[in-house]
Amino acid sequence: MTTPIWQLEIRVNDLQRASAFYRAVFAWDITPVADNYAMVDTGKPPIGALWAIGDSGMPLGICHYLRSKNCAADARKAVKLGGRVTVEHTVVESVGAWTDTLDPWNNEVAFWQPDTDDVPVLTGPTKNPLGLVEFGTSDLEAAMAYYHALAGWKFTRVPGATEYALCTQTQPPVALVGGVAGAQRRGITDYVQVADIAVTAAAVAAHGGAVLDKPHHLGDGSLMTIIVDPDGNQLAIIQKS
Repeated sequence: MTTPIWQLEIRVNDLQRASAFYRAVFAWDITPVADNYAMVDTGKPPIGALWAIGDSGMPLGICHYLRSKNCAADARKAVKLGGRVTVEHTVVESVGAWTDTLDPWNNEVAFWQPDTDDVPVLTGPTKNPLGLVEFGTSDLEAAMAYYHALAGWKFTRVPGATEYALCTQTQPPVALVGGVAGAQRRGITDYVQVADIAVTAAAVAAHGGAVLDKPHHLGDGSLMTIIVDPDGNQLAIIQKS
């Protein structure tokens, strides 16, 4: 059984500032549900969220949640496979429970166990959805086996790319980058699809973020670059060819 990425949670310092940034740059629908939390609807899976971490002790960054029927059991499974638990079973009153883990290559993957079987209906604009989630690893074969056992993801090596594997069973697709490039990665890279990378990069700079490099071409002719939001969280933006 394949488990898709259920939620993408961007951790920030200032919820109002972050909401304004992501609305302006990507036109995402953002709805506050608590003083420190807002839900993000890009129009396509996964559901998103912004969390103002305050004094929670959690780091800034982007966390990827897998939906779970038993988040404590899934965390134990991750440990058995070589990962480690960073947040033990934690109840969110009247909503659900979660655990958080790091895989053997320090990629963060959390498990969300909701109290109901409800599935959110996404109605936001679809012009800037999440198009790809890319994990770095120093051992491609081991990472393929780890995530197949943990989440049912089946990866196929990409022809012409000896250290790259792709799982298209999920929405968005998940990729693994191995070898030297994968070992040098810090965490997971999320690719947001945009219509015009130059226009988006200008909006990033105009609303308190930064663009880390000039757009460059990928093998399929697409253009991509890395941006950071006002809290320093990194995302890739990609303009398909």
